[in-house]
Amino acid sequence: MNLKLKLRIVSAVMICTLLWSVTSFGQATAGDSIKPKMLNNSINLSIGPGGIVAFYVPAGIFYERMFQGERFLPKLTKFVDVGVGAVGYWEGESAFVFSRYGILTGHKKYHLEATLGAVGYLNGDIVGVLPAASIGMRRQKPNSHYVFRTGVGIPEAIYVSWGVSF
Repeated sequence: MNLKLKLRIVSAVMICTLLWSVTSFGQATAGDSIKPKMLNNSINLSIGPGGIVAFYVPAGIFYERMFQGERFLPKLTKFVDVGVGAVGYWEGESAFVFSRYGILTGHKKYHLEATLGAVGYLNGDIVGVLPAASIGMRRQKPNSHYVFRTGVGIPEAIYVSWGVSF
């Protein structure tokens, strides 16, 4: 066999192998790219059980809206929450309002969540706008109406939260 014939056979085998691999795996989807959708809205009640050694005991209610698009960081679920609450502390009490932006990781029922935003204290000894942030774990199955959260943050301190998703 001459060199030209050998090159044609090798080229034909490579092209057939390439076409076979493209048609075989063209419809396959990677396991972690399949992302089950969660319900987009929820109302949550957050309580700081005991607060920080009973010196700072917060409670609040907030509304949360999830954005599960595929454009920016598609493996993360983004959300915005706004809420109101009150905190009792050693020297008095204060009402607060907050707004935060957050992200969720994970695709099944357990998620790591992190938020960052602002909290405004309305009365009492603490008055003004301060940073709001939290980090914690969330239990929320895709398409489930139940949300459970726990973690640490400002203004929630050490918190436990229950919610209804719709």
